[in-house]
Amino acid sequence: MPAIVNRLRSPRGLTIFLLLPILMAAFCYYTLSHLSTHPPLRNRNIALLIAHPDDEAMFFSPTIQSLVSPSLQNTVQIICFSIGNAEGLGTIRETELLKSASLLGVPNVNYSVITHDHPHIQDSMIKSWPEDLLASLISDSLRDFREDSGGEKGVDTFITFDKGGVSAHPNHVSLLRGAKYYLRHYPKQNEVLLYTLNTVPVYRKYISILDAFVTTLLDSVRNGAKDEEEGVEGYNGAPKSAMFLSNWREYRTAQKAMTEGHKSQMVWFRWGWITLSRYMVFNDLVLDTDLS
Repeated sequence: MPAIVNRLRSPRGLTIFLLLPILMAAFCYYTLSHLSTHPPLRNRNIALLIAHPDDEAMFFSPTIQSLVSPSLQNTVQIICFSIGNAEGLGTIRETELLKSASLLGVPNVNYSVITHDHPHIQDSMIKSWPEDLLASLISDSLRDFREDSGGEKGVDTFITFDKGGVSAHPNHVSLLRGAKYYLRHYPKQNEVLLYTLNTVPVYRKYISILDAFVTTLLDSVRNGAKDEEEGVEGYNGAPKSAMFLSNWREYRTAQKAMTEGHKSQMVWFRWGWITLSRYMVFNDLVLDTDLS
């Protein structure tokens, strides 16, 4: 402790100590200013496609909590394609998903969350899932959602993993192929947009909220000039990207969705994830218009 005090008393140490809060404030201001230039997803009927119970909390909690805000007038529903039965806990995990979704703000979870348990689509770290079968289950789920809502306008937006699947998990990666297969081959009530969650390198996964600054800075460098020329809207007037940054309350809610919702999954390494992962506090989505 005396050594630290002596360093702070030195001109260099004092300068660094005084600059840190200024730099942090500048980082926050830049990040929030950049986020404000991204139009929100509004008035959409959204289906979040996940592979396992707990994906919604571990990877998509900032997205869910933002999109369920009443001011945006979205509907948010979740399709989970397995019960996560790799360790024989499928029945427990299916119930945990409903509790987690409710904590994250998804309304009427008994009608807004569908979980599948198909024999050919099971939780596996080594097996990919057939895209045509996933598309069939998507079609069945969307029909059930329409019936539960009294035949109102169907889903017009998918959100799922990108081709990196955050962790290269084959089940995660399969969902993108299944969603694209559905969009290519199935008749739809309306045009469906597809947004994917950006996979970042491993050294950025565990810097928590700091990656919001890194992401917005990279986004500004890569797309700033192009956006000025072409605008921020993509296909059919939809935003080309969407970014969601949680506040402290939302971050703590995301953690509770794991610690209180998915109790069966809280092994030691997941404590590190819910504390350090950027996906617990920040999501960036990209509009995917390539259906090949």
